[in-house]
Amino acid sequence: MDIIAAHQQGLIEQLDAEVEALAGRLGDHGQRAMVLHHLYEHSRGGHVWALAEARENLRIASGVGQLERRLDRWGWTIRERHRASAALDMLAGALGEVSRERTIASYRAYRLSATKALRTRADESLPPELLIALDRCHLARREDADLPGEISHALAEESERLAETAANCGLLDAAWAEIDATGLAKAARRLLGEKTLARYRARDERKGWARVERMLRNDASLPASFRLNPAQHFYALQLSLAQRRRKQWGELCDQEQDAVALAA
Repeated sequence: MDIIAAHQQGLIEQLDAEVEALAGRLGDHGQRAMVLHHLYEHSRGGHVWALAEARENLRIASGVGQLERRLDRWGWTIRERHRASAALDMLAGALGEVSRERTIASYRAYRLSATKALRTRADESLPPELLIALDRCHLARREDADLPGEISHALAEESERLAETAANCGLLDAAWAEIDATGLAKAARRLLGEKTLARYRARDERKGWARVERMLRNDASLPASFRLNPAQHFYALQLSLAQRRRKQWGELCDQEQDAVALAA
């Protein structure tokens, strides 16, 4: 491996570690919403798919929370309560894993396409139609111009295709099968079913993305620092996660008996 290839590989590994951290744990829907909102804001409103996905993460968090409270309050009315609880845990985990994978895929694609040093990897790993739309998005951002509606629509369609490819929907299908066998089925489908989430997305699109973005920024479930300044909050999150990774790496090195000798 030559020096340029080695440098690029190092950048890829750094990006992958950053994306994994930003996507958070399974239940970190709020964090993913803020990361996805950053893509929308950074693209000057061109990447509307990222905003819609951010809103969906908040709806998933809210829906799971409502189901958990329902089970706590009225669990005695549900047959096989323990099975319902286990099924809800499975559904929450599957929804978290799917949303995490979708966030990783979309954020990684955005960063790959925007970073000149990683252009070769972007050409190799991203679908051509998605890369074309992302390139137009980055060009409009650099020129401080609005992204044409047809390009924004194409970017949304290609981003959804990438996200669907990245996500493990088999896990989610199995979780829904478990939920459907319990007394939570009707409430879960009403709050978190695919048709319900699709209706919410369509409703958001009719409202207009500028209004939807204001609603997301004012969501009380998100930190006050995000509501005050989303960009500043994102970069603080990015920095704190990088510092945590360095600390964890240092602690792992300290556990190695030969760490001092190797460093010397």
